[in-house]
Amino acid sequence: MKALSKISLILVIAAIFIEYKVSQAQSYKIYSYDSIQEKSQVRVAVRYSSDYVYMGRSDSVKAPYLSPSIGYYHKSGFFLRSTISYLTAKEEARLDMVNVSGGYDFYLNDLAIGASIAQYFFSDLSYNVMAEMSTYVNAYIGYDFSIFTLYGDASLGFSGSTDVFTGIEISRTFYGIRNKLLITPSVYMNAGSQQYYNAYYANRSTQTGNGGKGNGKGSQTPVAPNQSYQVEESDQFKILDYEAGINVTYKIKKVRVFVNSTWVFPVNPATLVNDQGEYLEELQNGFFWSSGIRLIF
Repeated sequence: MKALSKISLILVIAAIFIEYKVSQAQSYKIYSYDSIQEKSQVRVAVRYSSDYVYMGRSDSVKAPYLSPSIGYYHKSGFFLRSTISYLTAKEEARLDMVNVSGGYDFYLNDLAIGASIAQYFFSDLSYNVMAEMSTYVNAYIGYDFSIFTLYGDASLGFSGSTDVFTGIEISRTFYGIRNKLLITPSVYMNAGSQQYYNAYYANRSTQTGNGGKGNGKGSQTPVAPNQSYQVEESDQFKILDYEAGINVTYKIKKVRVFVNSTWVFPVNPATLVNDQGEYLEELQNGFFWSSGIRLIF
């Protein structure tokens, strides 16, 4: 009990310190709408995504999602959020993914620092490339250099094995219509290991005939159906893709309307191995988009 009391006291002191530091900041340059708030908020949103792409990889069958979400954001920077993703693909309509996450964001002048942890729950029929991943831990740091903003992040993904990911982003935000409109173009590079991808190919890929689609319709990689595959050297850390995107957000009082567009350029194709031989993954440049609306309470 004494140990628990000490931990509780430390958490209270930390919360007071964090809130004091936030209140002392005189200006905030590195933020988007609602990153900095004077009081705690509840945010309710719904988003439609044309496909699910991770590290430049996706299944050959598209995974469009309609995703309602709700989150609580404390003015100190702590948050808790939950998202439900409904797969809207033809003949595949179902609840496909649930994501529960929590974390902390800190903003001070030109600096942003944050960390989060997310727990994923996927349908047994899901062919999402992340479907074998259960837990995702992320930390980031960003700095506004006026001409551009530079972000770097590092993550751990747990799927039976542990993957390490890193990324770097350069972006610039432009404001219009009395600061109600935000337009943010960006470029991004992802790197990491692919043990989660190995599990996806072994258990869920429609390209191999495994997973929820049965015999699959994959056309990206010329491999034989109904075979067991492994991604060679999936624990090897390497650059996985480059991305270019643009985010547009418009603010109408407590309503935010947003559109995101992303161009993906994957690199370093995986080598797939089965009893019959080796096959080089055929990567293709791609494009996906999402749009939605968010309400602030």
